[in-house]
Amino acid sequence: MIEPAFDDPRRPTAAAAFDDLFKTGFTRVVRTLVLMGARRSVAEEHAQEAFFIAYTRWDEVRSKSSPITWVARTAINKWIQDCRTDDRRHALLERAGLLRLTKESNDLSDVDKRLDTQRLLQQLPERQREVMVLHYILDQSVRDIARTLEVAEGTVKSQLYDARHTLASKVQTEDSQGGDTSERERS
Repeated sequence: MIEPAFDDPRRPTAAAAFDDLFKTGFTRVVRTLVLMGARRSVAEEHAQEAFFIAYTRWDEVRSKSSPITWVARTAINKWIQDCRTDDRRHALLERAGLLRLTKESNDLSDVDKRLDTQRLLQQLPERQREVMVLHYILDQSVRDIARTLEVAEGTVKSQLYDARHTLASKVQTEDSQGGDTSERERS
């Protein structure tokens, strides 16, 4: 196992700095993944893995302008990689006739389904959901989001604008119809 240089007496704050990052950031990273569509247990697993990687590379990670952004991006990348692997596995099983796929609107726990914010975010296109979560949950700037997602700042601004208008429209529609329209839309 790779151990970071926490034993160096000249750097007594390295362990404390990592502990602070973990204590303040773990829940935010999990929440980010859940709001992006991961099940809570999967989000926790990827967050743990991302923090472990940060721990083993702490000298590199702590020098970043935003270590929590690095950890969140690592967790998101791990989750996306998992999703792609699952998609390939399901496609192979379906082709072999061993699996009958059903399309569901999301794959969230019962507790998470009750959260209006999450339900609304799930109705957004993937890129809009990503920028909303990174901006409003992880408090990232437009510049940081652009770097994280490897897109232009103008693209991030446009996606944020579109997402806000889409959400406002959905909320207004639900308010005028007296409740959750997502159930009616799925029928």
